[in-house]
Amino acid sequence: MLEDRPTGLIERWHWDEIAAEEIARARGQGLSIALIMIDLDRFKDVNDNYGHLAGDAILRGVADVIRRHTRDGDLACRYGGSAGDEFMVLLPESDLRDALAVAERIRHGIMTMSVTAKVTRDLSATIEGQTASMGVATYCLGDLAELDLEDLMLDADVSLRAAKRHGRDRICVANVDVTADQAGGSSADRRLASWSRFRRLRSV
Repeated sequence: MLEDRPTGLIERWHWDEIAAEEIARARGQGLSIALIMIDLDRFKDVNDNYGHLAGDAILRGVADVIRRHTRDGDLACRYGGSAGDEFMVLLPESDLRDALAVAERIRHGIMTMSVTAKVTRDLSATIEGQTASMGVATYCLGDLAELDLEDLMLDADVSLRAAKRHGRDRICVANVDVTADQAGGSSADRRLASWSRFRRLRSV
C-alpha cells in the first residue's frame, strides 16, 4: 500500500482508489459506510510561530492519533497535497453513531497531544492545545444506490465547513454541532433525526 511519507498514512491518490472500491463493496453487500474529514485549526500559526519542521511533527502526531483510534480496516490519508493539514478517514461498515464515536476520540486525542520539535538548532519547543474541526458523512444502502465517493466527500466537506463557521474544535454532521453531550440518548436521537431531514431535503 502506497504511503504518504511525512505521516505514514495512505497516499492520497491511492486512497481515492481503494476508498472507491470500499464504497462499491458496501453497495454490493448492503453495508453502511462513513467518512470523517478533519482539518487542523489555525495550523498556519504553528508553521509561522515554530517553523515548518514543527508543523511536520504536528502532522505526524495527528497521524498517530488517527491510527490509535481507528481499526485495521479503516482507511486514513492526508489530504491537500504536500502542505496539506487535512485528513480523511473512511470507516467501512460504520453508521453515524460509530463515526461520531471515532471522530470524538480523534478530536480529543488531537486536543490533548503533546508534540516536541526543534525550532532552532539549539532550541526545542513543546506544542500543545492543537485543535481540529471535523465533518462527518454517512451513507446507508438507500444512499449508496445513487451516490459515490465524490458525493460522500462533498457531504463531509460541507459539514467540515460548518464546523469551522461554528467556532472550530467541533464535529458537525450536516450543519449540526454534535461535539457536546455525546452520551445522552435523547440528544443522539435528535442528531440522527436532523441528519435524516437533511438527507431528504438534499435529495429534493
